Amino acid sequence: MSEHVINRRTFAKATGLATGMLGVASWVPATAAHAAGEPVTTTSPDGSVSAHFRVRAGRPEYSVGKSGRTVIDWSRLGFELGDGGRLGESAELEAVARHELDETWHPVWGSASEIRSHCAAVVLRLRETTEPVRHFEIEFRVFDDGVGFRHVFPDQRHLGDFEVLDELTEFRFTADHTAWSSPANYDSVEYLYSQTPLTGAGVVHEWQEPRGEEGEKLGTLATPLAVRVADDIYLGLHEAALLNYPDMTLAKIDGGPHLRSALVPRKGEGRVKARLRAPFPTPWRALIIGDRPGALVESHLVLNLNEPCAIEDTSWIAPGKFVGVWWEIHKGRNTWTEGPDLGATTENTIRCIDFAAENGIPYVLAEGWNEGWESDGFGDRQNFTKANAQFDLRRVVDHARQRGVAFLAHNETGGGIDNYERQLDDAFALYERLGMPGVKTGYAGDIKEHYHHDQWMVNHYQRVIHKAAQHRLMINAHEPIKGTGIERTYPNFVSREAARGIEYDAWSRGNPPEHTVTLPFTVMLAGPLDYTPGIFDITWFPEQSPEDSFGAENDRTRVHTTRAHQIALYPVLLSGLQQLADVPENYRGAPEFEFLREVPVTWDETRVVQGEIGDYITMARRSGDRWFVGSLTDEQERVLDVPLDFLGAGAFVAHVYADAPETDLDTNPNAVRIDRWLVDSAAVVRAELTRGGGHAMRIVPATDEDRGSLRRYPR
Repeated sequence: MSEHVINRRTFAKATGLATGMLGVASWVPATAAHAAGEPVTTTSPDGSVSAHFRVRAGRPEYSVGKSGRTVIDWSRLGFELGDGGRLGESAELEAVARHELDETWHPVWGSASEIRSHCAAVVLRLRETTEPVRHFEIEFRVFDDGVGFRHVFPDQRHLGDFEVLDELTEFRFTADHTAWSSPANYDSVEYLYSQTPLTGAGVVHEWQEPRGEEGEKLGTLATPLAVRVADDIYLGLHEAALLNYPDMTLAKIDGGPHLRSALVPRKGEGRVKARLRAPFPTPWRALIIGDRPGALVESHLVLNLNEPCAIEDTSWIAPGKFVGVWWEIHKGRNTWTEGPDLGATTENTIRCIDFAAENGIPYVLAEGWNEGWESDGFGDRQNFTKANAQFDLRRVVDHARQRGVAFLAHNETGGGIDNYERQLDDAFALYERLGMPGVKTGYAGDIKEHYHHDQWMVNHYQRVIHKAAQHRLMINAHEPIKGTGIERTYPNFVSREAARGIEYDAWSRGNPPEHTVTLPFTVMLAGPLDYTPGIFDITWFPEQSPEDSFGAENDRTRVHTTRAHQIALYPVLLSGLQQLADVPENYRGAPEFEFLREVPVTWDETRVVQGEIGDYITMARRSGDRWFVGSLTDEQERVLDVPLDFLGAGAFVAHVYADAPETDLDTNPNAVRIDRWLVDSAAVVRAELTRGGGHAMRIVPATDEDRGSLRRYPR
């Protein structure tokens, strides 16, 4: 599928707002006052959020407010084009079209089974007043939980094929607010977030080693970015529907606190960021706004700015959990490469299949199953249809089928993108014939011709999704482009790594306890996240074969949470393919593994009960009549009161998996206390969390026997 197919389909939807979706509404010529610079104001359905647009001295500008207070001050819009033109230097407002969009849609999977998209929309038509006279449009959608805006370039004589050298979008804040940011990198999103003023945003976290000259790019910031504008105003800055366009990073304007768009360039093409063809809509610039941190997490704004599902038959998309050989490889017990230490052997994978079948886990994955894993230049040698000499693909697939389990493929490109694209058709056709349900893709290493996050690679990731949909395959991408809500349109994109995951705890200083209580408020605003949680033996040091470069005596190679924290991550972190990352022997015989067996990966309802970014969180998610609740803390001990007022009428049983009184992050992180209580919606559960600790609950309707035998939770 060409990279312009998505472009044109999306454009048809976008221009429909002005020509068809508006219904009885139509273009209205700009009033003399608006043409002279008076703002055009659009207010959200509940009146709490407002977006203002004006043209001042030929320059388009916008601002955003919340409850009568300015959130984003007047900020400019525009583009520098490859022909030397600058859209937004000599513009005038021609016409305005308004509409109210109100729809309720049902995701194939995700954090909610029903989502309402309700906004006031306005499209502003502008023209240049100097030669060549070009037209462009700016569309705003104003929701109760934020604002999305984008540019639309109509088909016209003086704008056919064109280049973008710079996008001039600004985000001018009213003060040097507190922000949670990570450095931008053209090839990686695997950074820890730091809490700083906006002027100091983008620093490398003290736990994380700098990556050198080709690492952090001149102090630019990645999105999503979280900002505390006021005690009762929080903002998440991101983008939505990133298609055929480069990743947007953020650069400081004169040192901050104001920011501007900084697009990832096309490698080796000078200042060129994007090569486009009109008609074309840019991705949405998304401002999620809430009165508390949890409101950012609960928002569906990014999803609502994406197009509806493009896959007619979605019955084959089946999110679920999986186990495999991943952790034992990262911990150094086994390897990806063939030989006596290979992890992806037939026998080892069958061991995982049998464990999955015994515990109702639908999927198994074995990284390294295919031919081509050499130490040097392996990306160009990968064969995605031929198994390694120690792996019998047919036997594995057949054994999995007999046990009621399915085998997921693993495709590690190693940066060899051309090699991968040449094999996509044959590989995906093979997986479909074998009844394999999905693929975990990987993009570790340098890509010679491209940055991971440039326009060409954005299109590559999307081509993979399209090709996978044609072959009824789900995709879990590692080393990916960040999420921007594409899973609404292509729900076979069930997860992506998109963050510094738990693998860093296997072979580096690792992730601090605050990391997992920062991710929900930052990275997860972008969508599903494959963090690969579920480590039960926190300090597991297997016999190193080959030798671990850190060594078993190095206490840095451990997970920096308790086991209860790992359990509680499952209701907190959303992922359509959710890994139970530890090795099977570390789960066997552990009664708390019951929670991991039972916890779903897709939900009917999600609520953030409480939380502060980087400090703690309590997340409650419902599947049918069952609730799963996870509470996490950072490096501080905490006692959290968890009200169960989200429960319906009647009695319930709360199965509790929590830090035990003797649990200690340093000396005894694996201890878990298990309790069962009779509860109802009036109960407030006391969650006692040690440093790096957690508290998880599985809450199910009570039976008559439960009512007669269980203790009621103390009021």
